[in-house]
Amino acid sequence: MTKVAFSTRARRKDSAMESSEVFRHIAKDGKDAGGLDLRVLGVSSDSGLNKLDCSLLRYRQASPNASLCMEMLQVSNLPVPPPTQTPILNLLRELQSGPAVIPRLNKLLGSMFSNGIKTFCQNHNITRVSIDLVGTHTPILKRFQLPKTDDPNTYPLGWNTIIAAQTGLTVVFDFAVVESGIQRPQISPVAFVNRLLLRHPSKFRACLNIEELTNLSFIPNLSDGNARTTICHDCGPGSLLIDYAMRYCTSNNNSEDHDGKYAVQGKANQSIVDRFLGTHDYLRASPPLSIAREMFGDHEAQRLIDECIFLSMSDVDTVATITRITAQNILKQYHRLLKLYFPHNQKVDELFICGPGARNSNIIDYLEAELPESVITKPLDDIGLRGDANEAVCYAHLALEAALGKATHPSTPSTPASSQANDDNVRGKIAHGTNWDTNLDRIIQFSKGEPLHVTKDVRVVGHLESDIKKLDIQ
Repeated sequence: MTKVAFSTRARRKDSAMESSEVFRHIAKDGKDAGGLDLRVLGVSSDSGLNKLDCSLLRYRQASPNASLCMEMLQVSNLPVPPPTQTPILNLLRELQSGPAVIPRLNKLLGSMFSNGIKTFCQNHNITRVSIDLVGTHTPILKRFQLPKTDDPNTYPLGWNTIIAAQTGLTVVFDFAVVESGIQRPQISPVAFVNRLLLRHPSKFRACLNIEELTNLSFIPNLSDGNARTTICHDCGPGSLLIDYAMRYCTSNNNSEDHDGKYAVQGKANQSIVDRFLGTHDYLRASPPLSIAREMFGDHEAQRLIDECIFLSMSDVDTVATITRITAQNILKQYHRLLKLYFPHNQKVDELFICGPGARNSNIIDYLEAELPESVITKPLDDIGLRGDANEAVCYAHLALEAALGKATHPSTPSTPASSQANDDNVRGKIAHGTNWDTNLDRIIQFSKGEPLHVTKDVRVVGHLESDIKKLDIQ
């Protein structure tokens, strides 16, 4: 297959947006009177609460029908200190017995995100009042069947109101994607944003997002119209099993295999790999995210470790084997989904790989060796976005779209059937900060009283000087 180096940050001629186009939009897209100009911070955590990913973006749009320009201003990964992390993980264990701990959990989670936002701003000399919206996400409550309530104290996502209270910022959360007037819970909000950013006039693209779990999207080109919509699907473990193995094999000294440097020292046991994948169908069910928080549990990660120990395998061989399971499963599901949803001769022109797992050279090298020669692999950096910050970027974008829709659709119908047939939008809940009324006035002025729908033409732009440096232009 054709390989594009993942270490480079340079834009290439065949990027989603060519450099000349970037420069033209930067020059053109000044602060036009009445134009949209908002700064949105995306903040997301992993299931183990090891870190907070923060991405600050600036959005500018001359008019509702113009291209929406997205500019990445700052990215940061903030480690969560154990004194903050441990009490929350303990409450999650108690939550399995009932919802009584939700008020305490909301308070701790809200404070964790609030402190992360404050630290992010301090580290990068960003004034908090310059941030218009915050989009948040954590997967830690996903597996719990929690009661639905309007009481902010017992509401499972009430921690977002804590963030708004402690930072003064407007927080957008609990996103849902609506396509053609129908709410589609099976569509990952992250995959929805990736489609907006990556859909090409003529190229059939795919996007592989390797977080704790892996999500794969196939994105037909624009000329296909609505004949074949984007297909997105969770495909099983991303870094989840590898991180568990690293914690086990290093006695919790390392929570991840940074750049794949640990596993590269070992040799994968192919018999274990094939036997494991023969008994686990990750298109039907993903591994539990509780693996990220629980050691020695009754789950596939520990059973894999036990099998490797039984065969007297070394630690590096164990991690190498689990890394190969992850990579081989991704390849398997890639071929299955492509065959299942598209014609047998359908070819992928470009595969964009993002998420923290895109840094693992063992996974990337395996995929590049096994995928068809015609597939060009690229990092998400190729369109001007940090690939390891993909999830935080997506939740910033979802926050923007949800806020624009909420501000201009004040009576958004609660039932999908009552939406307009061709209405694509993002829904979310909003915890108002001190700046919400000001932002609301700006959005209404920009929309001129008309409803705003999801912008399909999103252009990633950047500073002219930084783009010249990336292209090594003297």
